[in-house]
Amino acid sequence: MRQTVGFSLKLLIVLVIFAVLFSYAMFQGGFVSWFLFIAFLPFLLYMFFLLFYPMQNWQMERRLSKRIVQAGESVHIEVILTRKFPFPLYYCVMEEYFPATLQKKDTHLEKYKWLNQPERLEHDRIVKAVTFPWFRKRISFHYELDQVPRGEHKLGSLRIKTGDFFGFIKKEHVFKTGHTLIAFPYQRNVQFKERVYSYEQGASPSVTMSDKNTNIVAGVRDYMPGDRFQWIDWKTTAKKNEIMTKEFEQEKSMDMVLVLDACFHEGMNPIAFEGAVELADSLMKVLYEKSSNLTVITIGDKKGFFPFQQDQRQRDNLRRHFSVIKPSGRVSFGKQLRGEQLPPGIILMVVTTVINQEIKDSMERLAQKSKRVVLFLVTATGDITDLDRQLIRQLNYRNITVNVLTEEQLIKQQFEVNT
Repeated sequence: MRQTVGFSLKLLIVLVIFAVLFSYAMFQGGFVSWFLFIAFLPFLLYMFFLLFYPMQNWQMERRLSKRIVQAGESVHIEVILTRKFPFPLYYCVMEEYFPATLQKKDTHLEKYKWLNQPERLEHDRIVKAVTFPWFRKRISFHYELDQVPRGEHKLGSLRIKTGDFFGFIKKEHVFKTGHTLIAFPYQRNVQFKERVYSYEQGASPSVTMSDKNTNIVAGVRDYMPGDRFQWIDWKTTAKKNEIMTKEFEQEKSMDMVLVLDACFHEGMNPIAFEGAVELADSLMKVLYEKSSNLTVITIGDKKGFFPFQQDQRQRDNLRRHFSVIKPSGRVSFGKQLRGEQLPPGIILMVVTTVINQEIKDSMERLAQKSKRVVLFLVTATGDITDLDRQLIRQLNYRNITVNVLTEEQLIKQQFEVNT
């Protein structure tokens, strides 16, 4: 209804202008009046045909230089419009509509300088471009989408505008498309400062986290990328005519568990949560390489459970999960963590942006049956209270390692943590 009224008004404007000029030429007469009418007639005809020109028949294509990026990277985008009939167009304006997920920016390490001012990363993205196509059948626009934030971004609507020389007739059409851009968390190296244990036989240290005890063979399994050449079981391979590798006792147990707090907390810092996701993703990468058994759990409105053993597909699924995860849920993290049924003898690592009495009690309960428990607290320096410091001291007293990562640690090129 609204489009019909707009079209009728524009048509009425063209007809009124034509009637005024024609009436002036008829009643005034003379060379000047008829010259004015004839000189303006091509413009009136152009406005009339432009009014009926079907822009909805155009073909629109959006090309992305990359569909999967790391947060903070840039993407070059080309928009191509193709039309069959080369109707002359004086100008053409392209306007991109970005989803809410792109209305912020990611500046890699620089964003943590504003940990106390998260509003500084809000970014109202507006992209407009103009070209003068005239008779060209192929119209293209280019622009750069920079500082892409973490998440799954759906590029949908694209508005195209055009009009006549004088601005009496303006036409526009919104093209609906479905292009998805995925930005994984910015991944960094993690430097572990691990505890060192000495055996009674001597003073030789042993770093337990990176040890891989592969002496006890428990069975065989299909070969997977990343398996060592010496692990191949040649007898079973010859029988089955498929490459089989030895399965060790360590592979049949869940050695290491990484838990990410994805629960919503009142007054939580969005930049601190980004830091927690980046840390969890970076820890996953390092632990994936150090341990043959790693399970990652995200706790929020919905629980994510990712057990994998040198499985690249599971790793890709987890990174996709990390790219879209948002804080959600009404049940507190401490309560959900307390209810986790984890096997004994594991190394447990927990990443969170808040610490309270409930989380402290849950950590102490899990520490009773775990080999080691490490807590990573990502928060702004100004948000750490005296109560937080007291809880951290109590956890350290219970032999639970607590790493507090503030602006000072988050702006470094690699995470340095104690385990």
